[in-house]
Amino acid sequence: MSREESSPLLPSSTREVEPSPDRASTATAGGAPSGPVGFVKQLDMIPTPRDKLALGLVYGGIALFLPLTWYLVFSGNVKEMGWFAVHPPMQSLAITAFLLGVTPLQPPPSNSATRSSRFKSHQNLMLLLALPALAIGSAAMIYNKYLHGAQHFTTWHSWFGLGVVGWVVLQAIIGASSVWFGGKVFGGGENAKRVYKYHRLSGYLLVTLSLITVNLAGIYSTWAQGRGLHALRIVAFWVGLPMIWVGLTIRARPSKMKIV
Repeated sequence: MSREESSPLLPSSTREVEPSPDRASTATAGGAPSGPVGFVKQLDMIPTPRDKLALGLVYGGIALFLPLTWYLVFSGNVKEMGWFAVHPPMQSLAITAFLLGVTPLQPPPSNSATRSSRFKSHQNLMLLLALPALAIGSAAMIYNKYLHGAQHFTTWHSWFGLGVVGWVVLQAIIGASSVWFGGKVFGGGENAKRVYKYHRLSGYLLVTLSLITVNLAGIYSTWAQGRGLHALRIVAFWVGLPMIWVGLTIRARPSKMKIV
């Protein structure tokens, strides 16, 4: 049995998760590198060359997608855009936070303290950045439509976006219920872990739908086409987004979820 298959899906107890004072002081004394590189190494996110390459694809894709999306907005007439100008930056920030929240969970580590640190990073990014940014970006778009008396849900992007927002809310509720308070909502123990496996699978499908939705907006929406900047949009949405999806897929461990 491989390392990732033999490790439990979630920490079985708080005691097992908490690193001892000796281990904590040793790690500090060791002078672990700081910054993003130190964060990745500390969480053991690149145990194999495959994972290192894949994580590079994810981060490289984000480096193309996020800043170019913001440039697409802020290089235009923001005042004329009104509340719409809030929508693309906030939604792209939310998607980026989702992606950064997924990567610490890949691939599953065998060390319980590392697993706990990764999970805390995942929750913090989701609850403190991804969900608030998604709510602000969605509300801005709804308000902008209201101000202009424009009809809602007239494009594939809008329908896919509605599906993503609803799915995200459901995903967050189920994910939290499967781990908070020992997963008592689902009966705790193995029942909660089983639900969490499906939560992870659902997360990968949700990321895929989110990236498709972003591609529809950045390439095909009337606003994006009106902005021009064709080469920039190709790089952001036809190069950056596929890089992200391929990287996440490579880092996934379907055998760990044991859905079947």
